Amino acid sequence: MTYLAKLTSIILSFIFMTSFAYAGISKTRNFHSFDENLLTSGQPAQSILENAAEDGIEVVINLVPASESIYNPKEAETLEKQGIKYIHNPVNWSNPKPSELESFLAAMKQAEGKKVLVHCWANARASAFAYAYRASQNPEIAEQEYEELKQIWKDVAGYNLEGNNTWQDFLKTNITQAQ
Repeated sequence: MTYLAKLTSIILSFIFMTSFAYAGISKTRNFHSFDENLLTSGQPAQSILENAAEDGIEVVINLVPASESIYNPKEAETLEKQGIKYIHNPVNWSNPKPSELESFLAAMKQAEGKKVLVHCWANARASAFAYAYRASQNPEIAEQEYEELKQIWKDVAGYNLEGNNTWQDFLKTNITQAQ
């Protein structure tokens, strides 16, 4: 095999592997990849959770309060059986609190260097908290990341960050304090 043929084979293998890197988890409602280690989504189906390790997920942070109907009481057990660290960090949609964000930021620090899935019901809370984490880690990109966050919310039916004063104010106030 010639050098060019080997190189082409390697490149095609890489493209094939990366395009299916999140085969199961990417089917979750409103899936978004901020980078190779930070993924966000809406609530994953039980069948997707059962195969999360195949997608390389090492930590799952669930922001859904147990009082919400979408909350999956089997999630922790399902993930832990696969060796995935499960963190339940409930966030109140209509009244997010600084303490909820502080807990989340501490969990993200603990998960540094690992592939993390952050999820909530529809990927609004999850993407907002992921944005807060990224902006607190790298303030220079906060404005660019905010534009990405607005787009994620637009892609989530019925959510508009521009029209949600609760979340705009929460992020504005708490991102500054976290930096």
